[in-house]
Amino acid sequence: MRVSRICQKFVLFVTLFLLGACASTKFTVIWQDETYKGHPGKILVINAFPNPENRKLFEDELVRAFKDHRIDAVVSYTFMPQPVVSDKKAIAAHAKEVGADTVLINRALGTRMNESGGHGNLYYEDVFVRTQTDVYDIKSNSLILSASAETWIRQGEPYSSRIHSYVIDLVNKLSQQGIF
Repeated sequence: MRVSRICQKFVLFVTLFLLGACASTKFTVIWQDETYKGHPGKILVINAFPNPENRKLFEDELVRAFKDHRIDAVVSYTFMPQPVVSDKKAIAAHAKEVGADTVLINRALGTRMNESGGHGNLYYEDVFVRTQTDVYDIKSNSLILSASAETWIRQGEPYSSRIHSYVIDLVNKLSQQGIF
């Protein structure tokens, strides 16, 4: 009986370790406004990925994930064909228009490749996409959270195939940080 419990705990530990080790997204820098005590009522999700299909997929996935956590959210691509992430006044106007009190802006910062060699030839094995996610409170017009992340994508795999797991990782991180 005791051996069985020890084995179960060991298997659980190994499983959790492997799941953590296989996570596709690593958050490298997180800054949070410790004075923020609110909770979003409705989040306007803006994705500034250069590829419109990936933008739409990301925004749809993130809104769905927020709604699964009982957080109201809305995509921006339906009324902002080109995400204007540098114009705070335009973003605030769009947020007000849709009744959002919080804005989440996600943008790609670039990529890096993990180089591997093979028989004297250099080839790339994996791609790491770096992203920045900023969350703003519209009422106070202030940044409440900023997170930098790096997501692993196997060579030849389209970015879109990793968006779902990235969104899950991002929502879990926002929840851990107490944003909702």
